[in-house]
Amino acid sequence: MASSSIKRQRKHKRIDQDGDPEFQVAPMVDVLLVLMLFFMAITSTEVLKKNPNLVLPDAAHGKKPDPRLVKNQITVNIGWEKSAKAALYSMNGQSYPTADSMSGAITSLRAANPQATVLIRADADVEYSNIADMMNACAAAGVGTVTFSVIAKVGKAAKTAEAAADAGAGK
Repeated sequence: MASSSIKRQRKHKRIDQDGDPEFQVAPMVDVLLVLMLFFMAITSTEVLKKNPNLVLPDAAHGKKPDPRLVKNQITVNIGWEKSAKAALYSMNGQSYPTADSMSGAITSLRAANPQATVLIRADADVEYSNIADMMNACAAAGVGTVTFSVIAKVGKAAKTAEAAADAGAGK
């Protein structure tokens, strides 16, 4: 009689005779899909901030960005259209006709985050007057800290400049 009750339990519970646990794939796939969507969303917002078509200028004394400023940055891109000889202003994937027209957008972003700073990513061919206009627009928006994105110059010229700086510092 006891053997018939054990058989009934095995039938109803479907006890695995081998003792090996079954691996459930569906929940793992769900978790992976959620993680993938999360990272895709984060990546797309970072990509919108930077224009890949810009050729940044070289700088012999470029420094790594301050980590405290990076998390509160408003990234402004200034491209250069060679045929029209005109600057192309953009921020967060939206284009603006002039630097002054960006002032209102920067003001609203700064109101949401009072510690916000501006990072200007200007093409190497952009005329200085366009960068000065952008800096004036930042000042009008109440931004006191403006940084520039450059490519650190590597090679013989950078080593020469570094050696001259070391010699001047008395090292």
